[in-house]
Order: sequence, then structure tokens, then C-alpha cells
Amino acid sequence: MRTQGVRALFSCLAALGVVACGGGGGDGGGGGGDSTAPASIEIVAGTGQAGVVGTELPSPLSVRVADAAGRAVSGVTVAWAVTAGGGTVNPASSATDVGGIASTRWTLGTTPGPNSSSATVVGLSAATFNANAVLGDRTASVTVISPTLTPYEGDTVQLTAIARDSYGNELPGKVATWRSSDAALAPISDGGMLNTWRTGEVTVSATVDGVVGTATLSLTPLLATVTIGAKELVMDGTIQRCEALDVADGPPRFVRAEDGSLVMFSGNAPRYYVSRGTGFGSFTRDCSGPALVSADLRTADSYENWEWVWSVYREGSSWHVLVHNEFHDAVAATCQPGNPAPGNPCWYNSVTYAVSTDGARSFSKPGAPAHTVAPAPEAWVPPEPGVPVDGYVEGYFNPSNIVQGKDGYYYSFLMAIPTVNWYQMQGLCVFRTGSLGDPTSWRAWDGTGFNLRMTSPYLTGEAAPICGFLGGFVIPSHLVYDTYLDRYLAVAPGPGPLEVDGRPTCGFFYALSADLIHWSEHRLLVEASLWWCAANPSQPGVLEPTIVAYPSIVDHSDTTVNFENVGRTPYLYYVRINGDNLDRDVVRVPLTFTRTN
Repeated sequence: MRTQGVRALFSCLAALGVVACGGGGGDGGGGGGDSTAPASIEIVAGTGQAGVVGTELPSPLSVRVADAAGRAVSGVTVAWAVTAGGGTVNPASSATDVGGIASTRWTLGTTPGPNSSSATVVGLSAATFNANAVLGDRTASVTVISPTLTPYEGDTVQLTAIARDSYGNELPGKVATWRSSDAALAPISDGGMLNTWRTGEVTVSATVDGVVGTATLSLTPLLATVTIGAKELVMDGTIQRCEALDVADGPPRFVRAEDGSLVMFSGNAPRYYVSRGTGFGSFTRDCSGPALVSADLRTADSYENWEWVWSVYREGSSWHVLVHNEFHDAVAATCQPGNPAPGNPCWYNSVTYAVSTDGARSFSKPGAPAHTVAPAPEAWVPPEPGVPVDGYVEGYFNPSNIVQGKDGYYYSFLMAIPTVNWYQMQGLCVFRTGSLGDPTSWRAWDGTGFNLRMTSPYLTGEAAPICGFLGGFVIPSHLVYDTYLDRYLAVAPGPGPLEVDGRPTCGFFYALSADLIHWSEHRLLVEASLWWCAANPSQPGVLEPTIVAYPSIVDHSDTTVNFENVGRTPYLYYVRINGDNLDRDVVRVPLTFTRTN
């Protein structure tokens, strides 16, 4: 029996061709998975993808689990996890299918950059997936950044617009559309450059992909106190005069001559004299001869009547000058026949050009009317009988000194009365040139640019357009660049009593500008009596007990030829009228500016 049983067993094995017989041990491992222990895990798909931050990758992550013989193992649990970059996987675990495959979906983190995740089976090394999270294109918010929210008037401020996605990531390369809530107060360029012309509050917006961001800025005045020192007599009008009408009748202005000496300009028509000195300590009237003798022609269209050397600018050996030219009708019966002097109230004014090449000892003019720079815009018409001549005045007057701007152009200012009326239509104009030697090259600001050539109505046969009026002084006097305040500074007599600390005040005022077009409000320099505006001489701080005129600002330490710059401690020069209109002194006082903000 025993032998027969053994034979029967081997017969069974031989017949079946297998190790076991009759039921026993598990799946033979053919093709549908088995219970053999997992020996490997490998990536099938999903690594190396790129996607937008915070979004699900387009392809799922897949791995295959196999036994030692490389055969798929089903039913094995695979654990999924994010290992870098943030984000999530879903599901966090999954079982292999009959092909040994397990999968999950991967949502990237919200920060751009490398992301990684892993697939793990117990007892095996993890399979690592890599992906790159990139920024999308959808703007969710816009932030407007300013280096300051309280810029000074006259500042130029570069604003920046930052576009972000819904996760707060900055989106580079976005272009903003800029807008100012008040373009007259503070215009902004297409590139986000804000110019703060005046004081007040402005809201700036930047729009990116239809999304708007804003910032509100408070534009503040640039403030300074001014301290006045002791008066110094520069020129005694009763002593330093070359003839009876040789009086100081213009803002004292200074030019450094080729030999280093100084020339002071403040003279009178019809025979204009200058003063000379080796320095600011002493000036002597040069009575060797007038620098300019007025042509004193009796026709308005000649533009050669009574002439004042008014604004001088030296370039090398050429002393260029803007001439203040007054025509007083000495022929019309309704004016003052026979009187071409300023006492004649019929007044028609223009600005012309002359030049000196002998150290300001004599000035010559190009042939009229080629020497005109700013002729009155309308032809002269004398008043009709019965029309009051008081205030019968027209033209362009009193050019300021000339300064060279940062753009290389030469600038000056004019008072304009474009129609015959002293009391109406007064305005301030600015004009410039790139060539001082060419009187036809000057162009006035017309409201949008320096486009206006001020032409003679006698040449065109019609009235000329007038310049665009600026806000600011009505009667310009002197202009410099203040390196302490970092602004152009203009000084002028006030057009009338202006309110200072709640009190109507007469005197010299100043204003500041960054671009020579937009000016700050008037600020008191010093209280004083003017021809048209009386100050109380008993009031503390009043400059003089008598009338003063023609202020200018000069820094003795300035090294420029034409004294275009001042620092913190310049001098205020002015003309003092000593009762008798022909008794005039040139006086100066030291100033100290101190910023208060």
C-alpha cells in the first residue's frame, strides 16, 4: 500500500506538470496579478509637467508596482504626498489595478517655481515626480507704489503699478494705463511719472487688464522762512550819476566781464549808463559815455523809441540784451504832443534786441524791425477825443533777466497787456530761445508749448496772437535757480495787497517753480511800500519808510558769468525812491532762507 501511494503521487505530479497537486498554494502568477510581495515602483506618467500656479496639472500622476520578476501586482496601496512647492494631491492614496497601476491628480502650489511629489509603497523607495509652477496671465489686483505720499509741489514722482494674481504673486511685464484725478493739479505721463504743479490732494489710478489700483497723494508746499539782515548802500543816487536823468530805473543786475570785473545794470533812458567794480564791495558809475543812447524815433512801427538795457546775458565776448522799448505818442493831439518821455501817458511797449562786443560800453541793434523780439500784438491807435488817457497802455513790458534752463534753452519772462487798458488783461508770459544772437528765434509759451512767434502787426497787417498767461506774478522782476530750495525762484513786487497771515500786505514776494511754467503761490519775501501799494512804515519788518522798486536776487559767491544761481544766503537788491523821483539809491540786504519742512 505504501509503495502504491508514492507511485500515485508521482503519477499525479507528472500528469499535471506542476509542483503541487490537489489544491494548495495560491495563484500561479500568470497574467492577472498575484499576491507576491511588491519589489519595485516606477513612474509611468505625469512627471516633468508645467502648469499655472494653484491649478491642477493636465495629466495625472501614475506608477506601476511589480514583483521581483517584473510582474504587475494589484491591490497594493500607494501613498501620495507633496514634498516641495505646496499644493495638494487627490486622492492621497490609491490601490494598484490589475495592471499594477495606481494614479492621482496633482494641484500645484501657489508660488512659482519647482514643485515635487512622491508615490510610496511600504518597504520600497519612493518614486519622485517633478513639475514647474509658472505664473498665469490673469490680473487679480493692482497696487500703486509711490516713493512718498506727501510730495512737495514741483516734485517729479515716479509711480509704479504692481499687478498681482489671486495668490499675491507679482505679474511681470504688465502695462498700466495711468490717470490723475486732477490733471491740472498733477498730470501723469503714460509711464507713471507724476508732476505735482500745485498743492492739494490727488488720486492716481493705474488700470491693468481692467483691474484698477489707486493711491492718494497730498501735495504739500515747500516752505521756508526768510531772515533779513542789515541794509547796505550800493549806489548813492545823489552822488553816482552822470547826468540829471541818470537814475536807477531797473532791477540791479550783474554780469562778470571777461577780465573778472563786475558790471551793474540799473540805468535810465534816453542815455543809459552802467556801473563797474572789481567786486561787490565797490561800484563806480561809468561816465565815460552811455552804453546805449535811445534812438528816440517818433513812430510806433520803428520799435526804436526810448530804450532801456534791461536783461543782459554774456556769452564769450557777446553781451546780449533784451531792451525795454517805450513808445510814448508825441504826435497825437489826444496824447502829449512833443513829449516822448514816460510822462506821456500814451504808452506802447515792446521788447527788442541789442548786443555789445566791447565789454558793455556800447550796444548796437540789427536793422529795425529785425531787432524786435516781442512787439506789441496790436498796431498803435491813439485814443479818440474824450477818451481818458490814464491807463492807455499796451504791449510787452519789463523782461526778467535771462537764465539758461536745464534743457539748454534761454528763458525770460514778460508782463503782457495785449490790448489798450492798463487795468485789465495783465498777464505773465514766458518765452525762450536756443540762440540769443537771433532775435527772431524767441518763442513764447502758448498754453501747450513754446510755439508762438511774437510777430509785428505792422509786418503782417493784423493783430498777432498773444502768449499763454501763466499763473504767478503779474510784474516779473528777477529769476534765479535756488540750489538750497532746489527750485527756480522768482522775485517781484506784489501786484497789490496780498493776504499774509490774515492781513493785507504790500511788498516783495517770491514764488518757486520746477519747470518755469508752473509756479507756487506768492510768498512774502519782505514787507515794503510800492508805488501802487502802501505799507505801514511802523509795522515791524517793513523794509524802508519810503517807496522801493525793482527787486533782484544775487548770490555774491555764485561763479556763473551771469549770476544765475543762488544758495541759502543771497542778497536782495532793490531801488529806493527818496521822495524826489530822480533821487534813487541802489540798496541791498542779506537774506537767509531756512526750510521749515
